[in-house]
Amino acid sequence: MKLVKLLKEKLVVRQGGFGLNELLGIAAALIIAGFIIIPQMQTFAKSLMEGLANWWKDVIYGRIFPSSL
Repeated sequence: MKLVKLLKEKLVVRQGGFGLNELLGIAAALIIAGFIIIPQMQTFAKSLMEGLANWWKDVIYGRIFPSSL
């Protein structure tokens, strides 16, 4: 009972921020990030790792340490 009163007082009644609108905004931002931003980050990370692997193979192995091939 005290928890419900505390949550209502802190999140719904108070006008100083972190009310219901703020919580809905945070939830919307997380949903948008889940569907749009995060899959694009996965594609970016994959291409970045492939590029670094090719760079390591071509530059480091090929030019800096050619005798170890």
